Amino acid sequence: MGTGGIYHTIQQGETTSSLAQKYGLFWETIWDHPENEQLRNLRKNHNVLFPGDKIFIPAVRIREESVITDKKHRFQRKGIPEKLNMQFLDLYGDPFANAPYTLIVDGKVSNGALDDQGWLRAPISPNAQQARIEIGESGELWALDLDVGHLDPVTELTGIQARLRNMGHYNGPVDGKDGEGLSRAIRSFRSIHGLEINSDINEAFRNKLSEVYKT
Repeated sequence: MGTGGIYHTIQQGETTSSLAQKYGLFWETIWDHPENEQLRNLRKNHNVLFPGDKIFIPAVRIREESVITDKKHRFQRKGIPEKLNMQFLDLYGDPFANAPYTLIVDGKVSNGALDDQGWLRAPISPNAQQARIEIGESGELWALDLDVGHLDPVTELTGIQARLRNMGHYNGPVDGKDGEGLSRAIRSFRSIHGLEINSDINEAFRNKLSEVYKT
């Protein structure tokens, strides 16, 4: 890595958290570095990056610890695992309060219940790739498959498609291509959230989509 650090070009599916895991750093150490100020201003969320973004990875600082020899010592790295935070609402914005859920992350199954505001909060590995979330018994309220870390910024058409699809407005591919299916989804979202009903993708729409999706 060198004494100062390196610049890394983001690939699809990479996040600041997954890079922190890879390089042995806290994600805050990477994201808050002065060299990443421009990226912070552009992307806002440390785990919503876009392929081709450049991020600076500072060198690891070595810390020495004095220990007694011939003894076992355990050193725990802080900041792992990551947290999956998702709120589940119906199309009209009402939460699926206290609904049971099943979370499957890279084949590992866990069960629990949403809180009274519809939030699911669960620890996951920073390197998690695939997740499936089923809300209600056998997913009758909601079922969602996620490519973890693949959400593009809301400035990109793929980011808009993914958010609308995850909220149930859009059922087409996340391919960055416009079409009637996406236009209908935009109009549906606008009508429910108090925006002028059209298929325009403007600043007001992006801001409302980010606000509702929480990123």
